[in-house]
Amino acid sequence: MSGPSASSPAEPSAEPSAEPSPRARRSARRAGRRRGPLRLLLGLLALVLLAWVAAVAVSGVQAGLALRRVADAVPGLEAAVREQRFDDAVGLARGVADDSGSADRATRQLPWRLAEHVPWVGDQLRAVRGGAQAAAVLTEPLPDALAVAERVVGDGLVSADQTVDVAGVQALAPVVTDYRDRVASARASLAGTRGDAVLGVLAERLDPVSAQLDEVAGPLGTAADVVPQLPALLGADGPRSYLVAFTNPAEIRPVQGIVGAYAYVSVDAGRISLVRTGSDDDLYAFRADVSAVGPEYAALYGDDAARVQNLTMGGSADEAGVLTSSLVTAAGLPTPDVVAFVDPVGLAQLLGPEHAALELGPFGTVATADLAGVLMHDAYVRYDDDQVARKAFLTATSAAAFGAVLADGLSTATLEGAQRAVDSGHLALWSSRPQEQAALVAAGVAGVLGDPAAAGATARIGLTSTIPSKLDYWLQPAVEVRAPCARGPQEATGSLQLTLVNPVPERIPDYMSNSTARTAAGARTARDTVSLWIPPWVGLDSVSVDGTGVDAAVDTEEGWRLVRVSVEVPPHTPVVVRWQLRGPADALPREVSGPTTATAPVVAAGACTP
Repeated sequence: MSGPSASSPAEPSAEPSAEPSPRARRSARRAGRRRGPLRLLLGLLALVLLAWVAAVAVSGVQAGLALRRVADAVPGLEAAVREQRFDDAVGLARGVADDSGSADRATRQLPWRLAEHVPWVGDQLRAVRGGAQAAAVLTEPLPDALAVAERVVGDGLVSADQTVDVAGVQALAPVVTDYRDRVASARASLAGTRGDAVLGVLAERLDPVSAQLDEVAGPLGTAADVVPQLPALLGADGPRSYLVAFTNPAEIRPVQGIVGAYAYVSVDAGRISLVRTGSDDDLYAFRADVSAVGPEYAALYGDDAARVQNLTMGGSADEAGVLTSSLVTAAGLPTPDVVAFVDPVGLAQLLGPEHAALELGPFGTVATADLAGVLMHDAYVRYDDDQVARKAFLTATSAAAFGAVLADGLSTATLEGAQRAVDSGHLALWSSRPQEQAALVAAGVAGVLGDPAAAGATARIGLTSTIPSKLDYWLQPAVEVRAPCARGPQEATGSLQLTLVNPVPERIPDYMSNSTARTAAGARTARDTVSLWIPPWVGLDSVSVDGTGVDAAVDTEEGWRLVRVSVEVPPHTPVVVRWQLRGPADALPREVSGPTTATAPVVAAGACTP
């Protein structure tokens, strides 16, 4: 058959069909069902992420604004505390504490903590959180702490009736201890949330805070050790007896000078009262027990250390305290619980330059700046050979000046003056109770040599007059320190140089002159032993006086190497003592303290040694 079969398939279409096949439609429906939830999930995640970012941003703004308010308020708070405007300070402290707490809470929220796991961003957020936590830890108790401080020192540490608020001091102890712990916590917060990737702008704000906390951690730890001992020192547990030894660096010793007068002060439940006064005339016939200080001291200073003139010839005020207590006990006077050493320079520092002038009998009205000159020179001019009258005047004046210190209420200015007196060596305290003495040592007011291992790259210079005179009143010392240019454990060289000038006038009171001299120039020539204390790992290459090598006595005192040499200082002729040192570069002295002359020593750094 020639026609097409009925069963033949249709011819294929020339164009594809526009309709999808059933299979394609089924696949599309399945894909749509899968993409629907995915789109919903992605949308939800986007919303969550947006909310998260918004929450972190809001928290960041809140924290930033709060911390900015804290930073702005801190200078005013510091000024209010320094000026003892405690009402203002407490109000400012509450605001600072509230803002710090707000910043801390803002950075503790969950979105913030989760965001800290984001690379790089997390470093910045952790740094901010560390700063906020540190601020909150430090400022939370501040209002209550200032309220306690106002109670204790708001009207001066000593009230008008010469009484210290012992209960207030007792309340202060846990505050100080708490702050020591809080500073440690704040330092940990800052250190634990810092990384190398922290932005410079954040580091610039947080680094000074870290440095300040590091700086106050040590003193605050010391305060936490010392303040709990103060109530007992103030007679909270029963009356305490203080012996104030008034020293005179016109006849110099390493601990200020010879003891010329004394006063007994009673402290009972915070109430301070002057019991009796006296002069060294009461003590000349008696001797201290040198063995009470120890065999090393006895070997260094011998039996002469038992005399009242030599109680202060050792390197540390604690030894002088033991000897002074022993001597007054031998003289039949009460055994003191505490001995305080202070000289006219220290009294003037305690009173401060702004203090009202003192009425000093025949000398009329005397400004505090002139007090040392009146006590160490003018009194000798006026009384000349009448030593009984002069010592009565010195005793009465010393007691009056000390009473003026108490009458000031131990104000902030007085406490700052006490710090200057302690730092310059013109005020030192010793307690017969070991725990209290340890606190005084920790506070830096005990005037001791201390542990050379903890002292660092330092040295100390002392002078001891070896003739009966008051010529040291005029001595003007200058110290030059030449330390190695390099740092590190490698061996190096360095030097110390002491220049002594004695600008004594042509005419001086006979009692101040060298009574053993045979010439007029000799009568105005000071003669002293120069003592140098250096760490034992620092070696001594040579000692010279005016460029000529001399033999020096080299001994050990309280773990320090003690180098002693004798010099004569004629009028207006500089005398130069030079010590050439060798040892590890980091151990060679870079700082020097002393001597405790009437004129403060000038200490300068010379060119470093290669």
